[in-house]
Amino acid sequence: MSLVTTRAWSAAGAAALLLAASAALPGTAAGAARTPPAVVNCAGSISVNVHPLTGAVDGKSGSDFRCATPDQSFPAVLTISGSVTGSGDLFFTTRTTDSLKRTDTGQVVTFSIDRRFDRDNSGATGNATERGSGSQANDSGTGFFGTGTGLVTFAVNNNYLLDVHT
Repeated sequence: MSLVTTRAWSAAGAAALLLAASAALPGTAAGAARTPPAVVNCAGSISVNVHPLTGAVDGKSGSDFRCATPDQSFPAVLTISGSVTGSGDLFFTTRTTDSLKRTDTGQVVTFSIDRRFDRDNSGATGNATERGSGSQANDSGTGFFGTGTGLVTFAVNNNYLLDVHT
């Protein structure tokens, strides 16, 4: 029969408790679910239609739209829907509820964002800038605009970046 000291039992018990506690933490045990990332960064292009007569706003990301977290990159689709909250000769402010859908898994994140679209002239076409912010997301980019019947389309295709806090 071997004798084990109280000190040895205390050390063994402490080691067992640490091992059990670490196995219960998310993402530490094999096969355990990982906690979602804090920020999803996206880049590509968006096209947004502003309807000044009705106040509607709608838009969608281009086929080049991709997002990333610190450990993965994936294709996504951004859908934009909302309304005009203000306007002037060379700008529109909007509030939209957007959905960001991962095309590989179907996972969707919905968020609200206030955007400002500026154009460089009051003509039919020209250069444009866009920037937006909200409690869950912010974005910015540059591109061009074009007008149609009761419609101004902003093609934000240069340096468009979207950060979504999940």
